[in-house]
Amino acid sequence: MRHPLKVSDVMTRDVVTVTEDAPYKEIVSLLAANHISAVPVVNRYGGIGGIVSETDLIRKEEFQRTQTPWAMRWWRRAARSTAAGLRAGEVMSHPAVTIEPTATIPEAAQLMAARGITRLVVIHDDVLAGIVTRSDLLKAFLQPDDRLLQRIRREVVVHALWDDPFSIDVSVQDGVVTLSGDVEQRSTADIAAKLTAEVDGVVGVVNELAWVYDDTASTPTIQPSPELRGRP
Repeated sequence: MRHPLKVSDVMTRDVVTVTEDAPYKEIVSLLAANHISAVPVVNRYGGIGGIVSETDLIRKEEFQRTQTPWAMRWWRRAARSTAAGLRAGEVMSHPAVTIEPTATIPEAAQLMAARGITRLVVIHDDVLAGIVTRSDLLKAFLQPDDRLLQRIRREVVVHALWDDPFSIDVSVQDGVVTLSGDVEQRSTADIAAKLTAEVDGVVGVVNELAWVYDDTASTPTIQPSPELRGRP
């Protein structure tokens, strides 16, 4: 059975937050003191009202000297109005883009890419559970090679392929996995490589598995000798 990393495995749980009535300058001070770039805005029940990021705050500088409001495009006028805010509830981006702690690392990465953002607010039962950033998602690649090796043998070879853990030779160097050895069917070699690539923390896969029987061809073929065994 595969156990992909979840958002809950890499997220920050002890989150710095502000309420909607937090003053602008207090928010700036919190970001600087905690070396962070955004804070969720919460109500007294722990619900999320939005998020205030450096991008939201810098608008005040952006509109210090600019065109008169009537000369701006409508979306620039809206941004100027937000920039004039004095408290969190007036300058925050809302609604915040959220994700559940049970979501996988790829799901979180895809959501960030789709929305063009660098962080997600993690909620559980509509209450703040944490925050996850792009740098948090990269933690998956910090796993030691020996741990990746054990996971691939257990999750791919044993649980997915139902084979002996040492039936396929697995080596890992700097996150790059090399699969070698002999398998009966070409489809087994293909599946092994695909499942290995899906293990969190794998940087790349070199598939050197040799196969005897090509069950993926329109007309199945058998390699007549070890010297002629195919490589996928």
